[in-house]
Amino acid sequence: MTTTPFRKIAACAAVLATAVASACLSSCGNDSPEEITVGSLRLIGSQVLPRRGEFGGTVVGGLSGIDYDEKSGTYVLISDDRTVGDSSAAPRMYTARLSFDANSFTGVQLLSTFSMRQPDGSLYPKVPDPRVADPESVRFDRASGNLLWTGEGDRALANATTTERIINPFIREVKPDGTHVREYTLPSMFRMSSSPIGPRGNLAFEGLSFTPSNASAVVIAEGPLFDDGPTPTLTNPAVSRITVFDRASGTASAQYAYPIERVQVAPVPADAFTVNGPTEILALSETRFLVLERSFSVGVLGNQVRLYEIDVSKATNILNLASLNGATFTAVNKRLVLDFETIKSRVGGIANLEGITFGPRLANGNRSLVVVADDNFPSADSATDFNQVLVFEVIP
Repeated sequence: MTTTPFRKIAACAAVLATAVASACLSSCGNDSPEEITVGSLRLIGSQVLPRRGEFGGTVVGGLSGIDYDEKSGTYVLISDDRTVGDSSAAPRMYTARLSFDANSFTGVQLLSTFSMRQPDGSLYPKVPDPRVADPESVRFDRASGNLLWTGEGDRALANATTTERIINPFIREVKPDGTHVREYTLPSMFRMSSSPIGPRGNLAFEGLSFTPSNASAVVIAEGPLFDDGPTPTLTNPAVSRITVFDRASGTASAQYAYPIERVQVAPVPADAFTVNGPTEILALSETRFLVLERSFSVGVLGNQVRLYEIDVSKATNILNLASLNGATFTAVNKRLVLDFETIKSRVGGIANLEGITFGPRLANGNRSLVVVADDNFPSADSATDFNQVLVFEVIP
């Protein structure tokens, strides 16, 4: 799944584009950014937060992203709460402390909560307001001390029961209290439309990471653009885009094709809804990343989740390709790190895993890895719709 046969591009142009993209990724303000090796993962333990539990006047749920702050030893989690059916509170983040060592994971303590603010200083509204946000990922910006987060946008067309909402995805920076600072400039291909072009609804910016040098912010789309082909099925894979942004200027510098696997399990009934796509990205080096990929099928208990390591160093820079249909390009290289099916009996099933971050080092010097699940709020009530938190030891 490294090369997709589409419209032919001159080989020399592809080589040059890849070289330029690699240069964009490797330029940094740190002379020797740390590179991380992940050979395998060992499960330490799991915790489940109370279903629809309350904290700070909010309903805890929809935990779609997590990041660790080494300076404070605490975590930030982002909630994708966007409907009044979820809760009455505005979209928000939480800070938390996790208690674990190499042998056990004993607890999650929420410390505070705060709402993100729109550029005009107001809170984000809920559906059906056309300014609604769909928060999906958050990262600490080590240079500024601020937080970077993504909004997935919205594409709900008008019908008998739905008011049309066409809202562009975004990447926005806020202060630690949620005050808006700035917004990144997106390539025009990510402009949402009521026509079948650009991003699909609920399949845009799902994952976010800073590279170790902190020079680049990298986002991954959950699904293919309309222009790039159909979504994955039980028989056919698909492709989404990873976009690299210069952190200082907030503009795109490179882009790569990410091959999405087929939907893992048939739905019940056979014509019911299915989805598969990346839900988070986490940098290992300037060119290597972990990607969490989640498959879900209606009528099937739990989610089928896999963690991959990818390498963009030999992939084609597709930033200037408005459509991948008819193009020849080399996608990123993928290596399976963990199939979560192998641990589901030990953790009571696999929830809707959407966030990953490295935590503190363990006593033996190895890194920890934390994975968090979105419980889907009240939209579903299966046995695996819960606020699941998993902790692993990283074996280099």
